[in-house]
Amino acid sequence: MSDGGLSLDSPDSTPKLQQKHWLRTFEAFSVPNYRWFFGSLLCGFASMNMQMFVRGWLGFEITGSYEKLGWMTAAGGIVGLLAAPLGGVVADRVRQKKHVLQLSGIANGIITFAIAYYIVTGSLVFEHLLLASILQGITFNGMFPSKQALIKDVVGLGLLTSAIGLSNTGMNAARLLLPGLAGGMVASLGGGYGNIEPAKWVYVGMGALYVLSVLFLIKVDVPDRRPVVEHSESVTQQLAGGFQYVLDTPVIFMLLGFNFLMAFFGMTYYMLLPGFVKEVLNAGPDKLGLIISVSGIGSLIGSLIIASLPSRNRARVLLGGTLLMGIALLGFSFSSNYWLSLVLLAIVGLGSVARMSLTNVLLQTFVDSDYRGRVMSIYTLEMAVLSISIYPVSVAADIFGPQWAVGVSAACLIALVLILFNVPSYRNLD
Repeated sequence: MSDGGLSLDSPDSTPKLQQKHWLRTFEAFSVPNYRWFFGSLLCGFASMNMQMFVRGWLGFEITGSYEKLGWMTAAGGIVGLLAAPLGGVVADRVRQKKHVLQLSGIANGIITFAIAYYIVTGSLVFEHLLLASILQGITFNGMFPSKQALIKDVVGLGLLTSAIGLSNTGMNAARLLLPGLAGGMVASLGGGYGNIEPAKWVYVGMGALYVLSVLFLIKVDVPDRRPVVEHSESVTQQLAGGFQYVLDTPVIFMLLGFNFLMAFFGMTYYMLLPGFVKEVLNAGPDKLGLIISVSGIGSLIGSLIIASLPSRNRARVLLGGTLLMGIALLGFSFSSNYWLSLVLLAIVGLGSVARMSLTNVLLQTFVDSDYRGRVMSIYTLEMAVLSISIYPVSVAADIFGPQWAVGVSAACLIALVLILFNVPSYRNLD
């Protein structure tokens, strides 16, 4: 496909579909390149969600410490703080963003198979998991800006809400199915209570999914829409320019700043789940996998709702969903009943997807195209900042208990959302 012309695969040549309201949910699938892109994302999401179960479970089985879980998570976040902005510069400089995603997939596959090897040989120690967290903190955060920026190149602005909604649907479908499957597999093979050997099969599956993710991207044929130019600015200057643009653009600064706070208050529970399920809910790895999966039910439903929404009142929907998340999370912190906790986390998932999806859409709506990669890289820092800030929360969980740590975070989230409902410049964003 030439740079100057249009093809049937181009989002600009896609006919406007006169559809019923509910069919708008799937409109992005009308773009062939998005279907291949979605397949790649789905494989990556599946592997990531299996990892969210198995790495935390392995870490707590080996150490029995919330603080060690915090260290493992924080290590990936620290390197992510460096990798994400650099990834944003790369996303704004490279012509084929999919190559960044492919290199990341290959690296993640190698890391994953290495952990499987250590489990098979009986030589796995906490330090191996720590190193894997560091390396994947680099690969995940470094490629994420390219992934986010590529979505708009694939479908165009008109289908962006649908595409992001469907991408989040895929992520949450993987979250719904894979952790429960992985936990059930580990439990059925005798895993738990010190036996980590069955986790090798989870890592082999994760590695295979990374391979598929790389292969699907070969079929995505969307050239970068920016012309090839010689960049007169250094990488450092471009990094500084990206941060300066955020500081000089009030709407972007506001969206990013409050999103960081919402993510911190709303997501700390997830990092504590392996210990919370074992010590508070008195459940094993199968129940841990199930509770992670069930939390994805709400997220899946929420993603489909977001993908179907018209492009109006988006900030209000974002705040409403986040408030729902905070209330359910507060209830979860008080619960010691496994099945009640299951229902509450499903509601948490429903609310959280509004924050993630609509913050993404609003950012890409207001950001200048020349800065899109760098701004999305700063948006990506959400997970890196969260990963680092979880450490003091994990220490608090060791001292006061995980219920106290989750409850205080939920109360802070509710207070923040109520404040933002009374800030017109945020509430009225559309």
